[in-house]
Parts: sequence; C-alpha cells; structure tokens
Amino acid sequence: MNHKLVVGVLALVTSTASFSAEYLVKFKRGSEGFNRAISQRSVGAAQVKRNHQAGNLVLVEVNKNTRQQTANVLADLMKNPEVEYVVENFKFKAFDLPNDPEISKQWSVGKVSAEKAWKLGVGSRDVRVAVIDTGVDLQHSDLKDNLWVNKKEVPGNGKDDDNNGYVDDIHGWDFFAKDADPQDETSAQNPGHGTHCSGIVGAVGDNGKGISGMSQRVSIMALRFLGADGSGDLMAAVESIDYAIANGAQVISASWGAAVSASQAQPITEAISRANDKGVLFVAAASNDGKNNDRFEVYPANTPLPNVITVAASGNADSKPSWSNYGKAKVSLSSPGEDIYSTLPKEKYGNLSGTSMATPLVSGLAALVLSHNPDLNPVEMKALLQASGTKVAIETACDCRIDAASAVERAKASSLTIIPQAVTVAPEETVQFTAMGGKGPYQFTASSDSVATIDEKGLLTAKAAGEMTVSVTDSRGEKNESLKIRVAVPEEQAPNEECPLGDPAMCQMMCVISPDLPWCKTR
Repeated sequence: MNHKLVVGVLALVTSTASFSAEYLVKFKRGSEGFNRAISQRSVGAAQVKRNHQAGNLVLVEVNKNTRQQTANVLADLMKNPEVEYVVENFKFKAFDLPNDPEISKQWSVGKVSAEKAWKLGVGSRDVRVAVIDTGVDLQHSDLKDNLWVNKKEVPGNGKDDDNNGYVDDIHGWDFFAKDADPQDETSAQNPGHGTHCSGIVGAVGDNGKGISGMSQRVSIMALRFLGADGSGDLMAAVESIDYAIANGAQVISASWGAAVSASQAQPITEAISRANDKGVLFVAAASNDGKNNDRFEVYPANTPLPNVITVAASGNADSKPSWSNYGKAKVSLSSPGEDIYSTLPKEKYGNLSGTSMATPLVSGLAALVLSHNPDLNPVEMKALLQASGTKVAIETACDCRIDAASAVERAKASSLTIIPQAVTVAPEETVQFTAMGGKGPYQFTASSDSVATIDEKGLLTAKAAGEMTVSVTDSRGEKNESLKIRVAVPEEQAPNEECPLGDPAMCQMMCVISPDLPWCKTR
C-alpha cells in the first residue's frame, strides 16, 4: 500500500520551490483556539481551509518556500498550549484488487449459508448501513430501492431542512467533492468500488434483477470520500464517520485504510471512538498486503476499540488468499473476499477481490442480524458473529469465517454467548467477561489456571503465555464456551510518542528547532 505524501515528492525539488502540505490540528476541549482559528482563518502561520466541530479539528495548509520554514511553522503549532496534536492529512486507499438471475455467480452466498438465513427473514429498511467509500451509483436498479432516504430533507430546494449542516442530503453526502451527490465516479483506478461494496451489503433481493445483497432489505447511506482514483484524505474520512453517527447509521462499512502509525491515525481513531459511544458498529478491511496486522500498522483496521470488527478475506475453498492480511490479535474474523460478484455503475455487474469485498459482506450480515435482534450492541455483535462462525485455517482471533444462517439462528434464539469470544491479552492484564442470552446469574470458569484465572464475576487475570478457554453457565445449567483466549506478549509496536507526521526528514528538522517535543526525547 503506497500513500506517498506531497512532502515526500517536494523534497526532491530545489529549496526555492514552494512547499505546500495539509495538516489536521486538534485543539484541546475547552480552549478558545478552535473558535479563534475559525474566525481568523489561520493558526499561527498556517491557513485554515475548513473545520470539523465534532472532532475539534481544523484543516490547515502550510505554504512556505522551504521545508525548513514549514518545519518552523509545525513546531510552533505543536508547542501551542491550546493544541492537542498535529497530524498530516494523509490519504486512505480502497482495498480492492482490481429470483435474481445472476445469483448463481455469487459463490459467497452458498459458502456462508445466506439462502438458509433468508428463509428466516431478508432484512429491514429500518437498519441503516453507512457505506463510506467512492460513492454509490444512485440510479442502479439493483440498489436504488435500498438507498437510505433522509425524510427530513426536501429534495432539490437548496435548503438545509433538517438543520444537520448539509443541504439536500437525500441519500448521503459527498465529502470528496463537498456536495449532495455521492455518485460513484469510475476511472482506470476505480471500477466502481463503492457501488460494488454497496451491492454486497444490500443489493435488492427477489426483484428479478441481477444479484442479492447479504441484507436484501436495508437502508444504504451513501457517503463518498474516496475520489475516482480510489483515494481520499483523512479529514474527509473523519467527516464521513461523524455524518454517519449523527444521521443514525447502526453499521459503518469501511473498505479502505492506510499504512500509518497510531499517532498519525489519532483523528480517525477518535471518530471511531465517537461511533463506539453511540453504539455504532465499525467494520474495517484488514488490508491486502499479505501481512500480519499484529506486526503491521494499518488504520482503521488496527483501531483498538470494542466496536471494531476487522475482516480478513477467505477464498472459495476457505483458505486465505495470499494477499489478505491476517492476525490473531488485530483481525476479528474472515469473510469471502475473492472473485466476489456484485453491482457496478451503469447497470453493470462484475467480480472484484480484496478485503474490501469481505468487509461489506460482514456489514450486510450485521444488518441482517440487527433486523432480527435490533438491541444487539457492537460488542455483542462481534461475539455472536465469532461464536456462529465456521472454523477455517485463516489466522484471526476466532480462526473462523462468517456463517449467516448460524448467526441469524443464534440471534433469534437469544442463545447464551460469552463475551468476548476470542481475545489476546498480555500477562498480568485483566479482561472483564460477560454474557448475553440465557438466564442469569452467570458463573464463569477458566480451562487452565496456569494461563489465566477468572473470578465468579467474570474478571479474568492473565498469568502466563498460552491458550485457554472461558466457559459460562447460566442459572438453568446452559453452558457456552469461548473460542481461544490467548495470553501473549504483544508484538512490538511503535512508541506512543512517535512523530505524527509520517515524514522522518521533517520530524528531524522539527527536533532541531524544538528538541523538547515529546518524540524528540525518545530518540
């Protein structure tokens, strides 16, 4: 994955050339800096381009003659007592590789037992899934009836009828072009990535056309932040997530990411945290580098929050495609993602591969499950999808691939399920186990006291490296056993106080200017 930044290119030109780059500045809560930056249209020597109140963020442009001058501006920003952090406005990339008559082409439908699940119900348009991507073909006959409609907005009157800050946002918003038309724009780099993902989530079922999505009835909120080249910036991604939260999405589907550090990813992590606070499930693609995410930093996939399900891809034979990322600690489960047939712009259909395709299948299944049990929270949903999954030889937290029929049956029956189902913890760390379904009170036991102990209230204390399981028994004697609970020393991660700019040369210059910056002290 290549997210070369403007600063990396401009380092090659002479020192007299203009140097321009964008950064996100987060102001501390309660400070006046945010409002002052908006009113003055500047922060120090940086010009404010736009702001995002939900994250207390301003997008600034630094336009100087040399990298040294830019380093001076950034150092001043980071020393500002009202500023919490400054990060580069880096680019995310889509994670694809380049009586419905064509449902036979959807091998994934049979693999995950979707048709058996549909016999119990085909979904509900009360469930909203935000597909944050390259946009959606809003006119596609296999999608348009399942598009979310903002009923508080009057189409085409040029007014913000619902006072949500967006004019005429009928089906969503385009955060790339900054308008009300999130139409998917195709190119050599983008065959219709967002439209393809949307069809996997919820192409209309039983309409005599094309294919069927995992949730045949659903409301797809179309949010575009990736352009025709399949890339989009950090600020637009954050804005898209907060729009989805504010407008009632229960599931966010994110088939994109960037190989950046945790400190660089702070704005996106904080946006996902706001989703967590509102009970919104965030489904993220693990990436297509063929790497172990336990050792490889990629966001939002590696976001360490309870509402995140990170998805690896599986193939037709339930093996891992060579390109799919994986990981026991960082990747939640797997889902079909190889040669997936779905909708494309201009009434077309076609096959695409990638964790990008595996992710909306999980998002669509989550929507289908919510149509049966709307009270499930994200933590419960993750446990249910893992507990109901089919065991496969793909390295994830559960070593499992989703099974739609089993998931729906489990949700409808309110089966006793231990939470979490699968987790990796470090020695001496604690994890609180709970349960859903069955009838309380619950009793918890651990399979190996040498690896970890658990008290009667479900508090597990890790002791030594190894694997074990946790069991819960309800008051009726019903029992559920977790999948593998791993105790292991975490893979080496970058330090928390690393330079958040993703440009080592710029960071080094800033340390010369201001050696008291946090990451300079760790060198």
